[in-house]
Amino acid sequence: MTLKSKTISGFKWSIIDTALRYFLAFFISIILARILSPSDYGLVGMSAIFIAISRVFIDGGFSDALIRKTNCTVDDYSSILIFNIVLAFLLYLILFLTSNLISDFFNEPQLVDIIRVTGLGLIIGASSSIHSIYLKKILDFKLLAQIGFIGTIVSGLVSVIMAYWGYAFWSIIISGLIQGIVTSILLWLKRTNLELKFKFKFKIIVEHFSFGSKIMFGSLIHVIYNNMYYALVGKIFNTAVLGYYTRADNFQKLFSDNIDTVVRQVTYPVLSQIQGDENKLKSTYKTMLRTTSFLSFILLMGLVVVAKSFIVTLIGVKWLPSVPYLQLLCFVGIFLPLISINSNILNVKGRSDLTLKIVTLKVLLSIPSLVLGYYLGIYAMIIGILISLLITYFIVIIFSNQVIKYSLKEQFLDILPAVKLVLLALSPIYFIEPFLNFSSFVVLSIQSMLSLILIIFWSEILKNTEYFLIKNIIKSVIFKTK
Repeated sequence: MTLKSKTISGFKWSIIDTALRYFLAFFISIILARILSPSDYGLVGMSAIFIAISRVFIDGGFSDALIRKTNCTVDDYSSILIFNIVLAFLLYLILFLTSNLISDFFNEPQLVDIIRVTGLGLIIGASSSIHSIYLKKILDFKLLAQIGFIGTIVSGLVSVIMAYWGYAFWSIIISGLIQGIVTSILLWLKRTNLELKFKFKFKIIVEHFSFGSKIMFGSLIHVIYNNMYYALVGKIFNTAVLGYYTRADNFQKLFSDNIDTVVRQVTYPVLSQIQGDENKLKSTYKTMLRTTSFLSFILLMGLVVVAKSFIVTLIGVKWLPSVPYLQLLCFVGIFLPLISINSNILNVKGRSDLTLKIVTLKVLLSIPSLVLGYYLGIYAMIIGILISLLITYFIVIIFSNQVIKYSLKEQFLDILPAVKLVLLALSPIYFIEPFLNFSSFVVLSIQSMLSLILIIFWSEILKNTEYFLIKNIIKSVIFKTK
């Protein structure tokens, strides 16, 4: 199979994986949101901060280092797997012992047990992390999709049943552990030709850490950046307000994070294989950026347009306070995949030091938004986040231009078609909402259908290249899924 066919297959199965898993997760989250309270989501959001930080340390940038290395051996995989498992146990012990301090900080006694149970997921995930890395390296996204979908189905059923039986926030926490267990078991059973030995070489850890450490610290700063707003909202306000904010952020991340995941996990191994061919690398990268911007603008701006009917229809009127949060956060979400894909090319070219600088800069620029949130409230905080990301995006383009000669002007011209399409297709939908005096479900249906029709119409009229690319991928998925 050629690199081009592997890339297309990787994109196809990554899209299938993401679409199926997150559609199912989205459907389950709707059911849970109707059963659970905003405070339940707030409690889970508080604990998620510390789990996310721990996962960054466990990965240590090794996943990127292994994918980038062209001649990985059994010793590479075996040593990193053992290291990850040992580190996961140590970090769980730290979380277990400090759970009382975390609980006192948020003044939420229930956090002690929540953190101690949720932390078990670190060990479960570390036990099979190397298998997931290996499948990504060989571009076997089909198997990853199948395993991920099974894990999501099983954990989703568990969460709905537990929520219905009145287990509140525990339904979210336990289902997460179940998903990790199912995924880990299947990865071990379906590990194809990956060979592992009970063998540990410290020099291999040092070798990979020299490259991965910069990515790890960058990821750590990135995770702290993403979660410090949860900590601020949870500390200053209350669990209900944090629940509204978390729900809105999760909805926008349903699109921005998934686009980012699909693009990043496929493009990194693909671009790594052609890193020596500058012309091919830039051409492939430009196509990926245009496709990313096309999807980001359409999906996130579409969510802005239908936000109110979307929230009321899916999770009920009790979640209406989250609507303005969602609309503002969608503008934030547009820049996240664009920044990520620009950072990706730096790692491909071995400039993880620049990636670390970018993430550090993003956090420093976000400090004023935290101050605004503390004194002026959540709306001011989100606007501050948006401004800081816009500045970060311009700076990351400057860095990527240094390694691949892809200037700000070129990127702007490549993104412009997506902006034009959104303005033409979605602006009318936004302005007709006040005239639609129907139930929220009918309004959402009308808005969605009109949006789809106008997007297809204008894409055909404007001969949008990315539209036809995605159209062909969808056709291949429907008529010839391999």
